[in-house]
Amino acid sequence: MSVRAPELDRGEWIAGGPHLLRELRPRAVLLDFFTFGCINCMNNLPMLIRLQARYGDTLQVIGVHSGKFAHEKDAEAIRAAVARLGISYPVLNDPEGALVDQYAVKAWPTMVLVNAEGYIAATFRGEAQGVAIDLALRKLGLLPRECAAESPALPGPLRFPEAVLVRCEQTFIANSGGGDVREYNAAGQLVRRFTPFRTPAALALSEGMLYIADRAGGSVCRIDLRTEERTVLFEQLRSPSALLVEEKTITIAEAGAHTVTVYDKETLQPLQTFGNRFEALRDGAGEAAQLAQPMGLTRCDDGTLWFVDAESSALRSIENGHVQTAVGEGLFIWGDSDSDPILLQHPQGIACGRIGDGCGGGRLFIADTYNGKLKVYDPQSGRMMTLMADLNEPAGLCKQGCSLYIAESGAHRVIRYDLSAMSFETYIA
Repeated sequence: MSVRAPELDRGEWIAGGPHLLRELRPRAVLLDFFTFGCINCMNNLPMLIRLQARYGDTLQVIGVHSGKFAHEKDAEAIRAAVARLGISYPVLNDPEGALVDQYAVKAWPTMVLVNAEGYIAATFRGEAQGVAIDLALRKLGLLPRECAAESPALPGPLRFPEAVLVRCEQTFIANSGGGDVREYNAAGQLVRRFTPFRTPAALALSEGMLYIADRAGGSVCRIDLRTEERTVLFEQLRSPSALLVEEKTITIAEAGAHTVTVYDKETLQPLQTFGNRFEALRDGAGEAAQLAQPMGLTRCDDGTLWFVDAESSALRSIENGHVQTAVGEGLFIWGDSDSDPILLQHPQGIACGRIGDGCGGGRLFIADTYNGKLKVYDPQSGRMMTLMADLNEPAGLCKQGCSLYIAESGAHRVIRYDLSAMSFETYIA
């Protein structure tokens, strides 16, 4: 029995609208129910953009954004995300979930194919559905067309930077929206660019080697800064979003796999994995634990490894092979509170203060991304404090002495926060 697709008459058009299904005939319509903070949704976007380009006027892809977090329901935040993610097709904001209910969507991402007569032809859930969707489109009689090659991105101002790394007179920035990693000198002048990357998301520096995690590319590479020789260390990762390179190990947080894995630095063999690949908030040893989109890593002087889980809005630690939650209540509990209980909203960055470096030794600095705040947490007392508000999606952090560098992704800049003076300035934009 065929089911007529509910009309797109709810919510607010963010880009490219308004559209009604009946007005799009005889085109087929592919509805992508997504939210911009969902890593699996992000992974689907290149496939959807390719489908729109391949099938041209015979197919219309439409994004239906149904936010989970409060920040994801804000129209301006969605507009910024559409630009950051390179979405070229129309997007409809469904903040109350009216269309989600009408289409019986139960998970992100879900794609619904509507045929030229306005009836639901197929439903696809999760990632890696490109082949199945392509077959369904051909079954409807749609034929792909040849597509022109994309023009390479040109250098310009920063665009949605996600990570910053400062060492002595060198500054490295993962310019995610521009698909490159940039090196600046002490005067803030651009020295060189490393390309191409799809979405460079994390950086690490060790023994003259720059390590780069390409989230959308699913890889981690190493660049010799002297010779610029590039070596791919890991491939086919699921959205690597955080890196920690130490004397003998490389630790990678795979946001799409909901895991943190420690590798031997020489052999690149896995030594231990934390998380069983199911998205949830559960403490435990090794793979008995459950994580939820880890997107930041740091190690404190006492040896404890700390990370933030974006989807569970949690601050967690790994010590003696055991994952433990310091802040966080679950996948659907979040907020903005520094006490009773402490609540975060989709944090993405973390840095630990070093004992004796002048400011904040032993404290954890947190980019509370969807609350737009910089916060500091004391593991000894369990106290949280807000240092800075009104930021536009702060992401990666780097601490050097009394300077805290923040990749303010939504503002397309890196700022330097002076912990001694409690003031900030634009560092690189």
